[in-house]
Amino acid sequence: MAGHRRRRSAVSNDCGMEACMDIVGFIGSAFAEGQALTVPWGIDYFSVVVGVLTGALFACDRKLDIIGTVVLGLLTGYGGGIIRDTLMQGTGVYFTSHPDLVVICIIICVFVFYFRGLFKHLDATVFFADALSVGLFALAGASKAFAFGEGFVLCVILGAITAVGGGAVRDICVGETPGIFRQSNFYAVAGLGGALLFVVLAYAGCPLPLAGVACVFVVVFLRYWSVYFDWKTRPEADLTPHVARGVGSVRRLISGVFLQGGARMAKRKRRKDKQ
Repeated sequence: MAGHRRRRSAVSNDCGMEACMDIVGFIGSAFAEGQALTVPWGIDYFSVVVGVLTGALFACDRKLDIIGTVVLGLLTGYGGGIIRDTLMQGTGVYFTSHPDLVVICIIICVFVFYFRGLFKHLDATVFFADALSVGLFALAGASKAFAFGEGFVLCVILGAITAVGGGAVRDICVGETPGIFRQSNFYAVAGLGGALLFVVLAYAGCPLPLAGVACVFVVVFLRYWSVYFDWKTRPEADLTPHVARGVGSVRRLISGVFLQGGARMAKRKRRKDKQ
């Protein structure tokens, strides 16, 4: 009887050890260096849905009809990813590989069109969700480019394009200059900063999940702080006068040191000759 208990206890311990080893192996594989970061489908879906939602609300503000609302919502949610996948070539297009998500997004656009009043008092929530989706888009673009072996610069660019490309396409479709090209609070800057941080950490050997969290956090942080402190990109910046003044100062300095110094030496030499 005692021997049976010992055998059963040994079997239980073995099972427990195997379960622990499985968990440790899973965590280790998730945080191993050089692994491609797999973003859970729920996070991908969330980022697209929020992008579609903001695009549909944008269309409602511009008084577009139901077709315009649906199209503009889809372009906002999928535009950046479509541009990224087109540029990368041969990696598959996210838009065409998830038809169920397309149907969900169309339903959301229709709901927003007919019940837009529900979102009038949710500005803070929509803003937070939009900032979070920009961070997730930046992560999705940069991580996919990194997983497929793109270079450092292309990973950053593709991450930024994925983050803000949908909004740019949306603005173009309604005949406006894209917001990322005008003076505004940090939007493209936030997406670019998040993508840059992810790529730097990834190339430095940081665990990719940790780099992904840092990417999203930086995007949301920059977006909120730029609004809170009213940080904006400048519409124009001409450094020509400053450079001209600097060049003039250097020229006067050189003239004073070398030319006038040479004149003094010539005067001294003439004096010595006279003596």
